[in-house]
Parts: sequence; C-alpha cells; structure tokens
Amino acid sequence: MFDRVNDAISGGGSGEVDAEHLDDLLRDGEELQHALANDGTIEHTEDGRTTTIESGGGHGAYMLVTDERVLWVLGDQPDEPEIAFELTRLQTSHVRKGLINSKLEVQTYDETVVFDPDEGDAEAAEDYISNVGSSWADMSSALSQARDAIAAYEDACQRGEDPNQHALAARSQFSQARRSATREDRAPEQKIRAEIREVVAELAHTRVTSWLDRAEAQYEDVETALDEGRYGDACEAYVDAAEAVEEASDVIDDVDDVPEGAEDRLEAIEADLRGAGERFLDDAAGRCETALDAEDATVAVDAWEEAFDRYRAAADAGWNGHAPVSEDALEYQLTWVTAGLLEAMSAHAAALEREGDETDDSDAAGDYYEDAEEWFERARDLADERPHHDPGDYEAERDRVEEKRLESAGWEFGG
Repeated sequence: MFDRVNDAISGGGSGEVDAEHLDDLLRDGEELQHALANDGTIEHTEDGRTTTIESGGGHGAYMLVTDERVLWVLGDQPDEPEIAFELTRLQTSHVRKGLINSKLEVQTYDETVVFDPDEGDAEAAEDYISNVGSSWADMSSALSQARDAIAAYEDACQRGEDPNQHALAARSQFSQARRSATREDRAPEQKIRAEIREVVAELAHTRVTSWLDRAEAQYEDVETALDEGRYGDACEAYVDAAEAVEEASDVIDDVDDVPEGAEDRLEAIEADLRGAGERFLDDAAGRCETALDAEDATVAVDAWEEAFDRYRAAADAGWNGHAPVSEDALEYQLTWVTAGLLEAMSAHAAALEREGDETDDSDAAGDYYEDAEEWFERARDLADERPHHDPGDYEAERDRVEEKRLESAGWEFGG
C-alpha cells in the first residue's frame, strides 16, 4: 500500500507537489501548492493552550498548502486533516530560522500552528501562504463589511428609512474585494471572484426582498388602520407602501439576480394595495351619496364629515396618482365635499335656531341657540382651515344667534 501523502511530495524537498493521491483530503477543485513533512509532530496553540500533537507508530506529519487552505495531517493515509486553516482566516505567517532547522508558524486570530519540516521548501510555502493568504483574507474582510452594509440596508428598509447609502457602501467593499483577487498573480482569481459574486447576489436579493417586505408590512398597516378608523395613519401607510412597491419594481428591473417568486410577490402586493385604495375612495364616494340623499341635516353632516375625513387624510398624506387619483382631482373633490359639509352645518344650525325661535320655553330656546352657535363655530373653523371659503360669513351667523341667546336669557332673568 503506497503512502498517499509521501507520494504527494516530490522533487527531493524542492516543494514541488503532486495531489493525485490526496482526493480524500482536498475539496473539489482545491489545488495543492506546497507540501512539507516531518517525523510526526505538530505544535498547536488554541485559546492560549499549546499542545504537541504526535502521529505515533513511526508515521510522519505533513503540512499541505493549497490555494484555499493550510492543512496539517498525521500519518501517511489520513482521511481528514488534523487541523485546517482557511486562508480567509489568515492573520500572519513567518519562518523562524534556527541554527539547525527552520520552523514555519501560521496564525489566525485565535489559533497558531508551528511546523518543523524535514522535507519541503518552508520559505516557498510561507511566501505562498503570506501573499495568497492575504488576498483571501483581505477579500474576506471586505465581504464581511459588505455583509454588514447589506444587513444595515435591510434594517433601514424595515425602519422606513432610505437604505441606498448602505447599498453604495456594499458596492465599495465589492470593489475592494475585487482588487484583492488580482493583485497577486498566484491567487486563485476565479475562486475569489466566485466568493464575491455570492455576496453581490446577496445584496441584489436583499434589495428586492427588503422593499417587498416593507410594502407588505405597510399594506398590513393600511388595513389595520382602516379597520380602526385611523384614516390619517392608513393613508400615510398607503403612500409608503406605494413608494415601496415602486422601489421594488425598479430594483427588480435593475438587478441581474432576482429572487425566485419576487415578481409574483410584487404583482400580488400591487393588486392588494390598488384594491385597498379603490375601496377607500369608493367608501368616501358612498358617504357623499348618503349626504346628498339625506333628508335630515344631521345625517347629511355626519356623512359629509366622514367623506371629508377620508379625502383630507389622503391629501395630507400626499396621495398623487395613488389608487389612482391625482393630487388635483383629490383637492377638487375635497373642496366640493367641504362645500357640502359647510352647507349641511349651516342648515343644521339654522334648524336649531328656528327651534329656538318657535318655542315658548325660554330655557329650551337658550339651549337651541347655544347649539346653533356651536354649529356655526364649527363651520367657521372649517372655512378658516380650507381655501375658497370665508369664515367671516359663519362668524356673523354665530354672532347673530348669540344675540338671540343673550336676549332670551335677559328676558328670563330680567323680567
């Protein structure tokens, strides 16, 4: 039975290697670059504790340097490495030169291995580890920062903030990672670029799903707020959801790698949101119909007010092209509803005033006049809030009714 690791070391200690017999130790596509051997010892430090690992039985110990990792194995026919360092975790490496022999030390942030080779070129192996390893490690650091930016992008979307600065930060780290793939000729450029492409795809997926998640969350807020009669909150959530849908659509058109099912999610939320907006406007229009058909002034006032609250909430939230309705059309409708509401308020106030005029009970007359004053005050405040109406008209009406109320009270108390 041949010794697989020994067979990988050739050239009389020149450092030339043959990976033909190492299939069980190497990953698919992993390429062996250097191999070192000694009489069977590995010095390993982890968490501050140093131990010497020995192969025993007269077998050797081996240090294998690939284009992805550094492996230490015991025995000539190992099925798996005793210790493995990914080059992405590399912190430093150097050769400790002594009078008799040299030792090769390799460090990550939490582990160190010292290997004392009898065969193989330690300096050539260290040079490869140091330079190619730094390419891998710098790429890994850049991609780690890119992933942090991607997470920040997702978080900003969830909190309703603009996340695009985080996408720019991630792209900046991609550029840094790509530079690390090309600065060292011996580095496996295609493998490094493949790692970068994975994180680029993560950014693309996060951009799409974050905006879709935001749109869906805001749509749920729309439905909840409508159920609870919080029209202002509902309309603000509606605008935010519509903007998120638009952003999601733009991002889907922009990225090369769209998550599976993203287009279906976008289509569904667009339909749900459009339906919610149309139902909201239909409901407001229905209130207007109720007001126009009402024979009782109080019924008309209630219906006009409910329609007014809905249209004003949409206008205040900045609806423009939503549902769809333009800003100008919405403002026109709101002006029309305001006129109807003011007319209904005035009619109700006038009816209360007539009740006061017609009663022989001075106490009841005072109450009617006071209620009429309050309705004219409400009309005055509404006219003052909205354009195209003169609050002075309703102020004058209120003053006139107030005189009647005072006259009625004077008759009661003055005799």
